[in-house]
Amino acid sequence: MKLLAIFLLFCVAILECCSQSITVQNNGLSLSITPGPTNLNLSLQQGNSKKLSGVIGRNLQNSSNYQPCQDVPNCLEFENGTIRLHVMTDIDHGFTIYWITEDVSKVLEDCFELSDLNWYGGPERFEQAWPLQKLNLTNFANVLQEDQWGAIVEPYWLNSAGAYIFVNEKVPLFVNQNSLSSTRNKVCFSANVADPYPPRNKVVLHYTVASQPDARKAHLHAVKHFLGKPTGHPNYKILERPIWSTWARYKRDVNDSAVLAFAKDIVDNGYPDGQFEIDDHWEECYGALTFNLSRFGDINNTVAKIKSMNFRVTLWTHPFVNTDCVKYREIGRRYGYFAKNSEGNDLTKWWNSKGNDAHYLDFSKAEVRLWFTERLRSIQEKHGIDSFKFDAGETSWAPQVPVLNGDVDGLPNTLGADYARTCAAFGDLVEVRTGWRTQDLPVFVRMIDKDSTWGLLNGLYTLITTLLQMNLNGYTLVLPNMVGGNGYYGTPSAELFVRWLQANTFMPSIQFSYVPWDYDNEKLNFDVKAISKKFVNLHQKIAPYIEKTMRDSVEKGHPVNSPIWWVSPNDIQAQGEDTEFLLGEDILVAPVVQEGATNRTVYLPKGRWVDGNSGVIHNGPRSLVNYSAPIEVLPYFIREGSEALRLLQRPL
Repeated sequence: MKLLAIFLLFCVAILECCSQSITVQNNGLSLSITPGPTNLNLSLQQGNSKKLSGVIGRNLQNSSNYQPCQDVPNCLEFENGTIRLHVMTDIDHGFTIYWITEDVSKVLEDCFELSDLNWYGGPERFEQAWPLQKLNLTNFANVLQEDQWGAIVEPYWLNSAGAYIFVNEKVPLFVNQNSLSSTRNKVCFSANVADPYPPRNKVVLHYTVASQPDARKAHLHAVKHFLGKPTGHPNYKILERPIWSTWARYKRDVNDSAVLAFAKDIVDNGYPDGQFEIDDHWEECYGALTFNLSRFGDINNTVAKIKSMNFRVTLWTHPFVNTDCVKYREIGRRYGYFAKNSEGNDLTKWWNSKGNDAHYLDFSKAEVRLWFTERLRSIQEKHGIDSFKFDAGETSWAPQVPVLNGDVDGLPNTLGADYARTCAAFGDLVEVRTGWRTQDLPVFVRMIDKDSTWGLLNGLYTLITTLLQMNLNGYTLVLPNMVGGNGYYGTPSAELFVRWLQANTFMPSIQFSYVPWDYDNEKLNFDVKAISKKFVNLHQKIAPYIEKTMRDSVEKGHPVNSPIWWVSPNDIQAQGEDTEFLLGEDILVAPVVQEGATNRTVYLPKGRWVDGNSGVIHNGPRSLVNYSAPIEVLPYFIREGSEALRLLQRPL
């Protein structure tokens, strides 16, 4: 009898312990954390509508063995008090989840159901699946990295029900999504003090879950509290007229005569202005930031001639110094300008080095930023250079794991952010390619290099999905990659070139390297030059509206090119669309992205939409099946009565 009583008391104690839960209210939202069979269940609800659900504390030794904290409310202690979970209402319409332990061997992991919802945000990828639930991530370290094109890595997941998750920037974050049977249809966020993050004295998994009535309102809530808005926008001249780069067409075979011939070709073919970019291989050696006089012995005259054709002249540059660039290598080593790892190694490699025979500038140091800036200013003053195309910036180019200046909890990503901020100081003609907590910068963020192919393996299809990924991470000032791609595996076909240009027309800027007159071929049954001129002119006509959408982004935090659900957030079909996009809220674009296709289905959300090709008005929501789109046609639609329609109807 006594044993039975003891057993019953033990069971009551276990039930009391395990019945502990947290339920918190905030502006009509309810967050509940309750015991589950093996872990804790998290549920975010608005009234009777579930916005988000997950299983948290997945790596605890025994998540059923916990107790309330004695010193603070809405707090639980695990593993004899060595791990704590806090829930805070420090944000309107949201909750902050905060796990902490001083045992740096621990991995803290929370997982959320993707369910049957559509999701947006996430990292930039080589195969840019969209919406985000299509993406597979395996132990993805949320750091700026060249692997798989991870040049933008905001820790932001937004769903179509109007809920989002934003992981604090100080978390040593790893992400798994759809990668294992245990993460199928889930996204899991882990805090793990492991490479490529530097050592720390604690492990923190800190994130916010928030909700609004729909995804549009939720995204604007995230912009207000986390993502931020640009503080300005690029110069109107590079919104209106093309950028002309030597890269894809010439690769590294550039010199005075080549760039002058290219500029003359551009003018002779009816494009007498724009921004002319001298890309790779102009330097004396990589990192010198001085012209190679054997190739550019008359550079001042070359620049003057190009400018006389009404171009602005920019240079490609980068944050590396190769070991054969002896003078600048010695300066860098003498003053400690190069990033080093914990073993003191300052050698690394990049695409223009033969092996570990390069150094990466440590932009976490103010003196490095000054050295880099002063040398570029000197180039501008000496040769009349207007601005720069800044390449690289991912932290993974540094020797791993780099030892850097600054708050250890922000490393290593602050290295890339410091680089981007240094670059942005050169004005409104600048382009960078990396982004981490730098949405405020008023400069173009360039898509990573695209291949001259059609599909989701970094081809034309991803021109659209990457555009959406960047905009929904708050990088609204997007510079699309070169028309037709970079030609790493062969030059683009005439069909691919034309379809690429069409897709690019209603994006913020057009960037050429391959050019329309490359396809002056009598065997073609269409005129590439005439079609190209049509769409360049169309882009010029709509440029004032592009500038307006950028002002809206600065003032309101709106995307410049958003998914089509932006104007109809509860439209389920619009939520899943990945081959259409908007410019502002008044132009819907549905490019042809399949080789050989001469028609496509176009979905129009609610509203009255004027066909940009025929003038016919369509009432949405509706699908236009087999919309005719031969090679000279880009399907696009303008909201009836809008400013955009008035612009497009005016003569150029």
